[in-house]
Amino acid sequence: MWKDQTQTPYIPLYFFMPAVQFIFDPDGYIVDINDFAISALGYKRDELIGASLSIIVHQEDQLRLKQQVQLILTHPTDTAHTLELRMVTKSGDVLFMQMRIGKRQSDHGNMLFLASCYNMEEETYAKQLLAKQKHILGLVAEYTPLEEILTELVQSVEEIRPYIACSILLANEDDNRLCHGAAPSLPHAYVDAINGLEIGPCAGSCGTAAYRKELVIVNDIEHDPLWENYRHLALPHGLRACWSIPIFSSNGNVLGTFAIYHDQPCEPQDEDIDLIYTFSSLAGIAIEHEKMKQALQENRQIYESLFHYNPDAVFSLYLDGSFFAANEACSVISGYSRDTLLAMKIYDLIVEEDVPKAIKAFRDTVKGHSCHIELRIRHQSGSRRYVSVTSIPIFVNKKIIGVSCIAKDVTERTEQNEQIRYMAYYDSLTGLPNRRRLQELVGDVLLKAKERKNLGAILYMDLDGFKYINDSLGHRTGDQVLKKVAERLQEKVNQRGTVAYMSGDEFIILLSPIARNEEAVRTAEEILAAFTEPFRVGPRELFLTCSIGIAFFPDQNADVDTIISYADIATNEAKRKGKNGYYIYDESLLRQRLPNIFLLNDLHYAVKRKMKQLHVVYQPIVDIQQKKLSAMETLIRWRHPNKGMIAPNKFIPLAEETGLIVPIGEWTVRQACRQHERWRKQGLPPIRIAVNVSVKELHDQRFAVRIEEILAETNMDPAWLELEITENIAIYNEVTILNNLRRLKEIGVRLAIDDFGTGYSSLAYLKQLAIDTVKIDRSFIADCPHSYYGSVITNTIISLAHHLGMNVVAEGVERTEQLSYLCEKGCQEAQGYLFRPPVPAAEATNLLRNGMVHI
Repeated sequence: MWKDQTQTPYIPLYFFMPAVQFIFDPDGYIVDINDFAISALGYKRDELIGASLSIIVHQEDQLRLKQQVQLILTHPTDTAHTLELRMVTKSGDVLFMQMRIGKRQSDHGNMLFLASCYNMEEETYAKQLLAKQKHILGLVAEYTPLEEILTELVQSVEEIRPYIACSILLANEDDNRLCHGAAPSLPHAYVDAINGLEIGPCAGSCGTAAYRKELVIVNDIEHDPLWENYRHLALPHGLRACWSIPIFSSNGNVLGTFAIYHDQPCEPQDEDIDLIYTFSSLAGIAIEHEKMKQALQENRQIYESLFHYNPDAVFSLYLDGSFFAANEACSVISGYSRDTLLAMKIYDLIVEEDVPKAIKAFRDTVKGHSCHIELRIRHQSGSRRYVSVTSIPIFVNKKIIGVSCIAKDVTERTEQNEQIRYMAYYDSLTGLPNRRRLQELVGDVLLKAKERKNLGAILYMDLDGFKYINDSLGHRTGDQVLKKVAERLQEKVNQRGTVAYMSGDEFIILLSPIARNEEAVRTAEEILAAFTEPFRVGPRELFLTCSIGIAFFPDQNADVDTIISYADIATNEAKRKGKNGYYIYDESLLRQRLPNIFLLNDLHYAVKRKMKQLHVVYQPIVDIQQKKLSAMETLIRWRHPNKGMIAPNKFIPLAEETGLIVPIGEWTVRQACRQHERWRKQGLPPIRIAVNVSVKELHDQRFAVRIEEILAETNMDPAWLELEITENIAIYNEVTILNNLRRLKEIGVRLAIDDFGTGYSSLAYLKQLAIDTVKIDRSFIADCPHSYYGSVITNTIISLAHHLGMNVVAEGVERTEQLSYLCEKGCQEAQGYLFRPPVPAAEATNLLRNGMVHI
């Protein structure tokens, strides 16, 4: 024993070393110790010199230390030995140390042992934490009951942190509450009190954590508002702080909560936070594993059913692409037996062109991503099949060991889609790209032309007189002609460009790139020359000509539709100049069209604004035999907000061309009927009121119905309404038009033929529809009585009308000599500027009230 030797010769060697270092003799008594050790262990120097090692070595480790010393004594060399053990401070704290021991002889020949100890607290903590995790995961893997796992988990945390108590609550999805899972160190009364805790925004630490789905730290239960309704449960049991975190499933659902309680208000340290996250995750694994375990048998049966009885091919691949599982449907889709497939790799089946994208999808799946791909495989018979494959990684122990796939045979669907795409982008008659496909092609070419500064051209071709072939030889022959034209165009254009079919008798040739504009002109000339040869259709040889419009790009710096429209405008100009030729678009053509385009746009706006810019006027029709006012013709006028009055011959043709005449016409009839009703209410005698009707209006099956509705709405007697139709209506002879006109006659509406003598006359038509009035066109009246032909025609129409029992009205009467002639020939009525121009409703009212004094 060396108790009295407080100053030893060893002090200079160890005094300044930053480690717990001391010297002891073979009997286990401390001979010397450095200052670092004295500080770390909490003793005074004289308390340890001469003391037994048992004062600083943990009781459970003393025997191991003694055995190690004996081993060193018997060992022939001076090699240092290492030992891990626990040392105990004066205050009782345990320190995990790694001790290196070596033997030495003192100057007096005594055997001594030198010990250097290094703190292993963090390493030991990490090992302890890892050991606990492995232990818990081992319990999970061994299918230990969940209650035992959770209890063991809680106790493991409490062992690592001896001054805490833990609990696990499990979420009940049915009633949104938390139920007891494990809490071996918490008072039973408290455990029972919080069993069934409601999840909510202010439900203590656990209920709030489950609600917020995040860690909730309450350092002081007594004063924290989250515990307002629950602190009376915790405080009597000495619970003063509680930190809780949700336990999540792998897909983010809340399975429960993991909580740590303290008996004093305090904040968590970093180690505490690590513990909370680590063991809540372990709890999540255990809980989810339990759920999986409960469903495992059912899932296995479901999987086997899905695998073996799935109508789609289900198979699994190793990481090298070889099969290790395949259901019967795999044999059906590939033509190979299952045994043969299991000896193959997936790439052996895939069409060579699709192998690269199959490899990419396989590699992406091996990286952990689910993939979907459509590819082609070779059937054993040699045919190709289209398959839609979904692949997912196969995880075993969190490691991807292969790929599982489901493949659906989509051959029929793919072929149908290709057929649908073909039908959507190609004309079924000619086999040429249609308008939609052409717009895509032109868009691509236009973009490239702008990028590369290339020239290109659109040739818009229209067959001259093709309508005559359809009308005379039938549409079947017309279709055959279109096919022949398509073939000849493709032959002439060849590799220089793309031929597309627009519609009707219109084709487009896309040329790009071209070196100069002359190439497009030369192509147009070659096409015109090709049309000098007849087209043989069956036994016939048919001669055709065509008109071609040319627009260049990117000279015009326009988009796809604009470039095509430029070529179309040029085609119309080629037709206007005599057909059978070509015309190159220039901006002057557009300037000629722009006024109409802008005017049409304004007309659309006027119609959309409920006709507020439109108004009606009334031109008197006079009974020239009885010298009195007999009718009013309703005419429409347009007062443009910027351009003033627009002449009817400017906007009526636009309205006819675009169909705007239909809403305008209906509005005009309604205005006329309303005005007639106003005159009646003012006590004026009823008078015939005439309104012009467009052929486009008569094409609507409900036209007559709408007239009936307007008459009923305005309370007007149908006998006073006269609808004027043009003579050209006879050429339409369509069922819808005839039905509308017959219905109008049935309800009592009068019918008049306007501009009689200028169109396609049909006496049978006059008789069939029981026309009430014919109106002689102003072109014949203008020459009377001095023109022989004008007078003869006028006289003939008057005579014809009288013989058919029809009223006759002469239009455009402007001179007294015309009026005298018409009276002499027995014409019943007339209208024109000689009597009065079209006048507003107020002036027309005065005429009806006072009469026309100068007739």
